[in-house]
Amino acid sequence: MRRASYDGKRDILEESPKYVEWRKEFEGRGSIHVRIKEETDDETLKSIGMPSIQKIGRNAPLQEKKKFFASSIMRAAEENRAFKHHMDACTHCGLCIDKCPEYLGTRDPVNSPVGRGDLVRSIYRRLNKLSNGLLGKEADEETLLRAMEDVDLDKIWTYYYQCTECRRCSVYCPMGIDQGEVTRTVRQIFVEMGMIPEFNARTIRGIYETGNNMYIKKEAAQNVLDFVIDEMREETGKEVRGVMDAEKADVLLLPSSTDFFSNIGTLKGEIAIMNELGLNWTFDSRALEVANFGLFEDEAHLRYIGDNYINAALRRKAKLVVFGECGHGWRAFKNYVAPRLEAMGIDAISITQLTAWALKKGRLRVDKKVDAVVTYHDPCNLARAGDLLEEPRLVLKGVVKEFRERVHNREKTLCCGAGGGLLTDELMPLRVWAGWPSVYDSLKTGAQYMIAPCSIDKAQFPVVINYHKAPIKFKGVSDFVYAALYGLDVDKIA
Repeated sequence: MRRASYDGKRDILEESPKYVEWRKEFEGRGSIHVRIKEETDDETLKSIGMPSIQKIGRNAPLQEKKKFFASSIMRAAEENRAFKHHMDACTHCGLCIDKCPEYLGTRDPVNSPVGRGDLVRSIYRRLNKLSNGLLGKEADEETLLRAMEDVDLDKIWTYYYQCTECRRCSVYCPMGIDQGEVTRTVRQIFVEMGMIPEFNARTIRGIYETGNNMYIKKEAAQNVLDFVIDEMREETGKEVRGVMDAEKADVLLLPSSTDFFSNIGTLKGEIAIMNELGLNWTFDSRALEVANFGLFEDEAHLRYIGDNYINAALRRKAKLVVFGECGHGWRAFKNYVAPRLEAMGIDAISITQLTAWALKKGRLRVDKKVDAVVTYHDPCNLARAGDLLEEPRLVLKGVVKEFRERVHNREKTLCCGAGGGLLTDELMPLRVWAGWPSVYDSLKTGAQYMIAPCSIDKAQFPVVINYHKAPIKFKGVSDFVYAALYGLDVDKIA
């Protein structure tokens, strides 16, 4: 077991009071026993358009599935130069292993970038050798059948759904291999085989049916908004405005649906920012969601969810779209949606970018900095794929009395351990340990609060903190903005 420590003596795992539980769960057997559930409900699969994406039947013979998977790996290498590089370039130097949150939490060498990669790399190299390196040449039936012995679909499924797609490995790999992108390619193939996790499928179904992950309908959203607005008026003594489905608005605010369900402090902060800036803004009841689980699965679902934002902006005749607190969602939005909006003359910005700008320009005035010591967890997709590094720090330094930096920050940030569609109960044994290194990193600063503008972090870290009995609290960035704007107790605003 490769150790990971701060002082060169005690392993990070041993720093948890639950270390005995880790030994029972993972020591000596790895994490192969922790498996995500596959969606088998035909109605759900049909509702998210899986039959139109599939290229092979879910009930096809196992040998046919194996052949399809192997052929798809070779097709991916032929069509995607980056994927081919990731297959060819690994030297097994091992530098990526203890950079992976899943390895840090399980110490399973297969559950690491190089170990996970080799599950498909072995297929690629065997087929490449058998076809004399001619990737463009269709492998014959005999060649494919000879390669089948290397295709363990159950094992590949298990380990490729223990990858958070955090891409931390890519920062440290001397060859530039990005295992997170390999994972996306492999999951695309699984979707084409009709295979998708139950949790991810049902989350995506929420978008198809209601426009958000939590299945919140317009009436329920309006009720929550009315309640929150009334509560904000009582807390601040100010007139607060919140609009749902305005026919025309200059600004469309895209929140996380969990802001209407559990992260009420974040919702209040975002509403307060809109109001204090005097913006003509609205929510869209069909787009109460910043998350894009298509990023974890396949291009078709990623595009569908991205198009939902664009359609909402057009419905509300918006000139600016403000994207709420979400890590992976911002990556998909920034790289797929924002360029298309901007081509239509619609600007796009993150809520933390807007808040940082407003504080810097004096457009937002803090009543009283929150009397707290905080540290910041960089969400993986903001730090490594979203170019949002300094703005959240500028915001926090402007609204709290003391900000402390962690050891692992910015592009080298540790993962929450539940991204990539892993935020599901059956993976809980994995989640509570994969997320522990980042919590421990925060504890080492002596901070009272661990902060991140990410919906998955908000669902994951409180669970990890509670499991390990860690003496630290977790909140979003906008929660602290709201508290500082009006001199409120941050722990009483949710």
